[in-house]
Amino acid sequence: MACKMMKIIPIFFILLATLLSSSYGNAVVSPLCGGRVFVENTIVIEAPVHENCHWDIQTQEDRILVITAVNGNLKEAQEFLAIHDGSGKDSPILLVENQKTHERSRKDLPQAVYTTQSTASIRLKKAPTSNLQLKIQKAVDCPFNLGTESQCGRVIDDVSCYCATFTKRSQVSQRTYCYNHNMKLLSLETYEKEQAIHVAWGYEARFWTSLTDAIDEGTWYWESTDTALFPGYSNWCNRQPDDAGAFGGEDCMFTNYETNGCWNDGDCEKDEFDAICQAIP
Repeated sequence: MACKMMKIIPIFFILLATLLSSSYGNAVVSPLCGGRVFVENTIVIEAPVHENCHWDIQTQEDRILVITAVNGNLKEAQEFLAIHDGSGKDSPILLVENQKTHERSRKDLPQAVYTTQSTASIRLKKAPTSNLQLKIQKAVDCPFNLGTESQCGRVIDDVSCYCATFTKRSQVSQRTYCYNHNMKLLSLETYEKEQAIHVAWGYEARFWTSLTDAIDEGTWYWESTDTALFPGYSNWCNRQPDDAGAFGGEDCMFTNYETNGCWNDGDCEKDEFDAICQAIP
């Protein structure tokens, strides 16, 4: 009976963590000595007070994992644990000091390690001297560029990725360009997100976004996230949108029409601007 209970309890906590992460996006895994955990969105592992514990972590196949320390410094935590890129016995160890930083990424992001695949293992080498919690999130892989005349970075947070392409194309062509790189055209649903984009790339370049009213004139929605613009955040320039294109209707929005970064509508197929692609977990 005792043996059966020992098998049931770890499974129970793993299932509980998975359910919580699915429902609320965040779960604290009980400080059992290891186990298997699936990351739907975010989990937090509280390291036990004893050593030789081993967790196998997995997320969906087309995503990666990012691991940070909730309290304290992840680099210092490496004294007590090893984070492996993959779940195999000989999987390489990920170190904070070996992580490459994107030039356009936010400077205030926490120390982190990123896997190159959808699995990782965390092995406790010795008991931590203080409370140690690890935050593990599902993330998208973020390239350093998408080829010539492009820049990428973790501009908004540590799980998403944004890439600016400075090759001018129509909105339709930019949408295809993003899609071919497993990304989508930019959406700007909040003031904070738009300001972060400006911090990364300034106000000079005009960028196509996914905001369009091509399906229903006057009804604007973010195509990339299938979200209606109204009643959400907007930043139209004075007297815009005006649907007054030289070749007919203007059904797609681009940013930085004026020096304050406001929005204007343009011809989706005729006007050519730069663009920003996004990938969100």
